[in-house]
Amino acid sequence: MKQQVSFDETIRGSNRTETRTEGSGTAMLARYEQRKQARLFMQKRRKKYYRLIWRIALAVMAVWGIGGMILKGYGALKNTAEREVAIMRLEQALKDEDIADLKKYIRIPDESLSVNETTLQPLFAYLKDHPNAYEKLEKDFEKQQKMKHVYIKGLTSKPPIFTIKVYGERYVFEPTLYFFNIRLNEPDDKIIINGKEVKGKPTKDPLVKKVGPYLPGTYTITSVKKDGEKREKQTKKVALFGGSRVHEVDLTRE
Repeated sequence: MKQQVSFDETIRGSNRTETRTEGSGTAMLARYEQRKQARLFMQKRRKKYYRLIWRIALAVMAVWGIGGMILKGYGALKNTAEREVAIMRLEQALKDEDIADLKKYIRIPDESLSVNETTLQPLFAYLKDHPNAYEKLEKDFEKQQKMKHVYIKGLTSKPPIFTIKVYGERYVFEPTLYFFNIRLNEPDDKIIINGKEVKGKPTKDPLVKKVGPYLPGTYTITSVKKDGEKREKQTKKVALFGGSRVHEVDLTRE
Protein backbone atom coordinates (compact mmCIF):
# COMPACT_ATOMS: atom_id res chain seq x y z
CA MET A 1 0.00 0.00 0.00
CA LYS A 2 2.80 2.37 0.85
CA GLN A 3 4.59 1.53 -2.39
CA GLN A 4 1.45 2.34 -4.40
CA VAL A 5 1.09 5.72 -2.69
CA SER A 6 4.74 6.50 -3.27
CA PHE A 7 4.42 5.62 -6.95
CA ASP A 8 1.34 7.76 -7.35
CA GLU A 9 3.02 10.69 -5.67
CA THR A 10 6.02 10.26 -7.94
CA ILE A 11 3.78 10.40 -11.00
CA ARG A 12 1.99 13.47 -9.71
CA GLY A 13 5.33 15.13 -8.92
CA SER A 14 6.56 14.40 -12.40
CA ASN A 15 3.40 15.81 -13.88
CA ARG A 16 3.82 18.97 -11.82
CA THR A 17 7.43 19.25 -12.97
CA GLU A 18 6.41 18.84 -16.61
CA THR A 19 3.63 21.34 -16.10
CA ARG A 20 6.08 23.86 -14.59
CA THR A 21 8.53 23.22 -17.45
CA GLU A 22 5.82 23.70 -20.05
CA GLY A 23 4.63 26.81 -18.25
CA SER A 24 8.14 28.18 -18.12
CA GLY A 25 8.65 27.53 -21.84
CA THR A 26 5.35 29.18 -22.69
CA ALA A 27 6.29 32.17 -20.59
CA MET A 28 9.64 32.42 -22.34
CA LEU A 29 7.94 32.27 -25.73
CA ALA A 30 5.48 34.90 -24.59
CA ARG A 31 8.27 37.17 -23.34
CA TYR A 32 10.22 36.66 -26.58
CA GLU A 33 7.13 37.52 -28.58
CA GLN A 34 6.56 40.59 -26.45
CA ARG A 35 10.16 41.72 -26.92
CA LYS A 36 9.85 41.08 -30.64
CA GLN A 37 6.65 43.12 -30.83
CA ALA A 38 8.30 45.84 -28.77
CA ARG A 39 11.25 45.96 -31.19
CA LEU A 40 8.92 46.12 -34.17
CA PHE A 41 6.90 48.85 -32.49
CA MET A 42 10.01 50.89 -31.74
CA GLN A 43 11.22 50.44 -35.30
CA LYS A 44 7.88 51.67 -36.58
CA ARG A 45 8.01 54.62 -34.20
CA ARG A 46 11.53 55.51 -35.31
CA LYS A 47 10.51 55.30 -38.96
CA LYS A 48 7.46 57.43 -38.26
CA TYR A 49 9.61 59.90 -36.32
CA TYR A 50 12.18 60.10 -39.09
CA ARG A 51 9.42 60.60 -41.67
CA LEU A 52 7.92 63.36 -39.55
CA ILE A 53 11.30 65.06 -39.12
CA TRP A 54 11.94 64.80 -42.87
CA ARG A 55 8.54 66.28 -43.66
CA ILE A 56 9.15 69.12 -41.23
CA ALA A 57 12.58 69.73 -42.76
CA LEU A 58 11.07 69.77 -46.24
CA ALA A 59 8.36 72.13 -45.07
CA VAL A 60 10.93 74.46 -43.49
CA MET A 61 13.05 74.32 -46.64
CA ALA A 62 10.00 75.05 -48.77
CA VAL A 63 8.93 77.96 -46.58
CA TRP A 64 12.49 79.27 -46.54
CA GLY A 65 12.76 78.87 -50.30
CA ILE A 66 9.43 80.51 -50.97
CA GLY A 67 10.26 83.27 -48.53
CA GLY A 68 13.61 83.77 -50.21
CA MET A 69 12.00 83.86 -53.63
CA ILE A 70 9.40 86.31 -52.37
CA LEU A 71 12.08 88.55 -50.89
CA LYS A 72 14.21 88.22 -54.01
CA GLY A 73 11.22 88.90 -56.21
CA TYR A 74 10.26 91.91 -54.12
CA GLY A 75 13.81 93.24 -54.28
CA ALA A 76 13.95 92.79 -58.05
CA LEU A 77 10.54 94.42 -58.47
CA LYS A 78 11.56 97.34 -56.25
CA ASN A 79 14.78 97.86 -58.21
CA THR A 80 12.92 97.71 -61.52
CA ALA A 81 10.33 100.21 -60.29
CA GLU A 82 12.99 102.62 -59.05
CA ARG A 83 14.87 102.25 -62.32
CA GLU A 84 11.78 103.00 -64.41
CA VAL A 85 10.91 106.02 -62.27
CA ALA A 86 14.44 107.38 -62.70
CA ILE A 87 14.23 106.94 -66.50
CA MET A 88 10.84 108.65 -66.59
CA ARG A 89 12.11 111.61 -64.57
CA LEU A 90 15.22 111.94 -66.72
CA GLU A 91 13.17 112.02 -69.91
CA GLN A 92 10.72 114.52 -68.44
CA ALA A 93 13.55 116.77 -67.28
CA LEU A 94 15.07 116.64 -70.78
CA LYS A 95 11.73 117.58 -72.36
CA ASP A 96 11.28 120.44 -69.89
CA GLU A 97 14.96 121.44 -70.18
CA ASP A 98 14.97 121.45 -66.38
CA ILE A 99 18.63 122.02 -65.52
CA ALA A 100 18.08 121.64 -61.75
CA ASP A 101 16.52 118.19 -62.12
CA LEU A 102 19.06 117.10 -64.71
CA LYS A 103 21.84 117.88 -62.26
CA LYS A 104 20.29 115.28 -59.95
CA TYR A 105 20.15 112.53 -62.56
CA ILE A 106 23.09 113.16 -64.89
CA ARG A 107 26.53 112.36 -63.55
CA ILE A 108 29.52 113.26 -65.72
CA PRO A 109 32.61 111.18 -64.90
CA ASP A 110 34.97 113.80 -66.39
CA GLU A 111 35.71 116.71 -64.05
CA SER A 112 36.41 119.01 -66.99
CA LEU A 113 32.68 119.02 -67.78
CA SER A 114 29.72 119.95 -65.64
CA VAL A 115 25.96 119.78 -66.06
CA ASN A 116 24.82 123.27 -67.00
CA GLU A 117 22.85 125.10 -69.66
CA THR A 118 25.86 125.51 -71.95
CA THR A 119 26.91 121.85 -71.97
CA LEU A 120 23.32 120.60 -72.28
CA GLN A 121 22.19 122.99 -75.03
CA PRO A 122 23.45 120.74 -77.89
CA LEU A 123 21.47 117.84 -76.39
CA PHE A 124 18.31 119.94 -76.13
CA ALA A 125 18.75 120.99 -79.77
CA TYR A 126 19.13 117.40 -80.91
CA LEU A 127 16.03 116.24 -79.00
CA LYS A 128 13.96 119.05 -80.51
CA ASP A 129 15.03 118.12 -84.04
CA HIS A 130 14.63 114.37 -83.42
CA PRO A 131 11.45 113.59 -81.42
CA ASN A 132 12.09 109.86 -81.91
CA ALA A 133 15.32 110.22 -79.92
CA TYR A 134 13.41 109.31 -76.74
CA GLU A 135 12.47 105.97 -78.31
CA LYS A 136 16.13 105.40 -79.04
CA LEU A 137 16.95 106.13 -75.42
CA GLU A 138 14.27 103.66 -74.26
CA LYS A 139 15.69 100.92 -76.48
CA ASP A 140 19.15 101.71 -75.20
CA PHE A 141 17.99 101.36 -71.59
CA GLU A 142 16.13 98.12 -72.33
CA LYS A 143 19.21 96.68 -73.99
CA GLN A 144 21.30 97.49 -70.93
CA GLN A 145 18.78 95.78 -68.66
CA LYS A 146 18.50 92.63 -70.79
CA MET A 147 22.20 92.25 -71.36
CA LYS A 148 23.12 93.34 -67.83
CA HIS A 149 26.16 94.79 -69.52
CA VAL A 150 28.38 97.47 -68.09
CA TYR A 151 30.27 99.54 -70.63
CA ILE A 152 34.00 99.61 -69.99
CA LYS A 153 35.88 102.40 -71.71
CA GLY A 154 38.20 101.08 -74.37
CA LEU A 155 36.53 97.67 -74.68
CA THR A 156 33.29 98.68 -76.38
CA SER A 157 33.38 100.77 -79.57
CA LYS A 158 29.71 101.79 -79.41
CA PRO A 159 28.72 102.53 -75.81
CA PRO A 160 25.19 103.43 -74.63
CA ILE A 161 24.16 107.06 -75.00
CA PHE A 162 23.49 107.12 -71.26
CA THR A 163 24.77 104.34 -69.01
CA ILE A 164 22.51 103.59 -66.04
CA LYS A 165 24.43 103.24 -62.80
CA VAL A 166 23.71 103.13 -59.09
CA TYR A 167 25.42 105.96 -57.28
CA GLY A 168 24.75 106.78 -53.64
CA GLU A 169 21.83 104.30 -53.45
CA ARG A 170 20.03 105.89 -56.39
CA TYR A 171 20.02 105.57 -60.15
CA VAL A 172 22.04 108.07 -62.16
CA PHE A 173 22.83 108.38 -65.86
CA GLU A 174 26.36 108.77 -67.13
CA PRO A 175 26.42 110.21 -70.66
CA THR A 176 28.95 108.91 -73.14
CA LEU A 177 31.62 111.53 -73.77
CA TYR A 178 32.40 111.95 -77.45
CA PHE A 179 35.43 113.26 -79.31
CA PHE A 180 36.03 114.70 -82.78
CA ASN A 181 38.97 113.90 -85.01
CA ILE A 182 38.85 116.94 -87.29
CA ARG A 183 40.78 116.95 -90.55
CA LEU A 184 41.84 120.46 -91.60
CA ASN A 185 43.32 122.02 -94.72
CA GLU A 186 46.23 123.49 -92.78
CA PRO A 187 47.64 122.54 -89.39
CA ASP A 188 47.14 126.08 -88.07
CA ASP A 189 43.47 126.42 -89.12
CA LYS A 190 41.20 127.52 -86.29
CA ILE A 191 38.38 125.28 -85.11
CA ILE A 192 35.05 126.72 -84.02
CA ILE A 193 32.43 124.44 -82.44
CA ASN A 194 28.96 125.87 -81.76
CA GLY A 195 30.33 129.39 -82.05
CA LYS A 196 33.25 128.87 -79.67
CA GLU A 197 36.87 128.57 -80.69
CA VAL A 198 38.54 125.45 -79.33
CA LYS A 199 42.08 124.16 -79.29
CA GLY A 200 42.55 120.73 -80.77
CA LYS A 201 45.14 118.25 -79.58
CA PRO A 202 47.72 117.08 -82.12
CA THR A 203 47.62 113.54 -83.47
CA LYS A 204 50.04 111.49 -85.55
CA ASP A 205 48.62 113.24 -88.61
CA PRO A 206 49.50 116.99 -88.49
CA LEU A 207 46.28 117.84 -90.34
CA VAL A 208 44.06 116.03 -87.81
CA LYS A 209 43.19 117.57 -84.46
CA LYS A 210 41.41 115.77 -81.65
CA VAL A 211 38.78 117.79 -79.80
CA GLY A 212 36.62 116.85 -76.84
CA PRO A 213 35.05 115.61 -74.69
CA TYR A 214 31.46 116.54 -75.54
CA LEU A 215 28.08 115.43 -74.27
CA PRO A 216 25.54 113.89 -76.66
CA GLY A 217 23.90 116.47 -78.93
CA THR A 218 24.17 118.42 -82.19
CA TYR A 219 27.36 120.34 -82.96
CA THR A 220 28.26 122.74 -85.76
CA ILE A 221 31.96 122.56 -86.61
CA THR A 222 33.72 125.16 -88.73
CA SER A 223 37.32 125.58 -89.81
CA VAL A 224 38.69 129.13 -90.20
CA LYS A 225 41.90 130.29 -91.87
CA LYS A 226 44.46 131.93 -89.65
CA ASP A 227 43.87 135.32 -91.25
CA GLY A 228 40.22 135.18 -90.29
CA GLU A 229 38.73 134.18 -93.63
CA LYS A 230 35.76 131.96 -92.91
CA ARG A 231 35.32 128.83 -94.97
CA GLU A 232 31.56 128.39 -95.02
CA LYS A 233 31.71 125.31 -97.24
CA GLN A 234 33.83 123.60 -94.61
CA THR A 235 31.18 123.94 -91.95
CA LYS A 236 29.52 120.69 -90.94
CA LYS A 237 26.78 119.77 -88.53
CA VAL A 238 27.46 116.57 -86.61
CA ALA A 239 25.10 114.62 -84.34
CA LEU A 240 26.56 112.82 -81.36
CA PHE A 241 23.86 110.43 -80.23
CA GLY A 242 25.06 106.85 -80.20
CA GLY A 243 27.66 105.14 -82.33
CA SER A 244 31.39 105.39 -81.87
CA ARG A 245 32.91 107.55 -79.17
CA VAL A 246 35.25 109.15 -81.70
CA HIS A 247 33.71 110.81 -84.77
CA GLU A 248 35.74 111.64 -87.85
CA VAL A 249 34.99 115.06 -89.36
CA ASP A 250 36.55 116.09 -92.66
CA LEU A 251 36.72 119.88 -93.17
CA THR A 252 39.11 119.88 -96.11
CA ARG A 253 38.24 121.56 -99.40
CA GLU A 254 35.70 119.65 -101.44
